[in-house]
Amino acid sequence: MLSASRRTRSNDKRGLLDFFNDILGLSEQQFMGFLLAFLRISALMSTAPIFGSQSVPARVKAFLTLFLTIAILPALRTEQDLSELTLPLLLPMAVKEILVGLFLGFSAKLIFEAFQFGGRIISNQMGLGIAELIDPESGSQVSAIGNLFSLVAIVLFLNLNGHHLIISALYKSFEIAPLTNHQWLKSAAKVKMLTMFNDIFKIGVKLAAPAMVTILLVEISMAIMARIVPQMNIFFIGLPVKLGVGMFVIIISLPIFYTFLEFVLTGWKRDLNEILNYL
Repeated sequence: MLSASRRTRSNDKRGLLDFFNDILGLSEQQFMGFLLAFLRISALMSTAPIFGSQSVPARVKAFLTLFLTIAILPALRTEQDLSELTLPLLLPMAVKEILVGLFLGFSAKLIFEAFQFGGRIISNQMGLGIAELIDPESGSQVSAIGNLFSLVAIVLFLNLNGHHLIISALYKSFEIAPLTNHQWLKSAAKVKMLTMFNDIFKIGVKLAAPAMVTILLVEISMAIMARIVPQMNIFFIGLPVKLGVGMFVIIISLPIFYTFLEFVLTGWKRDLNEILNYL
């Protein structure tokens, strides 16, 4: 019975390979490469900014994933025969491809998280900590300024061809970390990944720094005025003043966002290449 079961699985595999060979003209080696590449790309599409948005229909994501897999397939290089892979060997490779794809997409999404974090800092400084919105993407509460920063970052990201950078990084990942690379993350890669997470807070603080410093100076000035004119209701006047000054600083800082995001994307590409080299 065991041998019959093995023959049945072998026949099912052969029938599936024949189907793809008839439809796409793929050999058994190419089909296994197609399957592993599809897993990496689909994981990327589920987490990457713009591509992984809930506003993008699932059919569009599936079609784009299939299209990118077919486009990248001729350039894939493998250092071992994939046609003879058994399930115990295929499963770890599939898990590795999914993890690589998730990392590629999530690392790009960290940029938008940094912008949202910077906006949350400014919201708290301006007194808008309780004025939060529901983010339909994540289902969590986000600050009003953080949501504004995220929308600005999306527009600038598209204007800077950030979506092209993601696809380019995906293609380069197959060159640096090919399908048949069985190595997992080294310690140097783990340290670099932690550095990327740490950079979220650095980028967020840098974004919020102009407004934070300005609002702090306003608060110090109002504290001095409260000492000079005790009759002044400083709490009644303070909130609209901080709100107005904060919005003014944000408006005059918006042109700098373009250069800042360009600088962040350059650093993201550099860090990503270093981590992929450790795979």
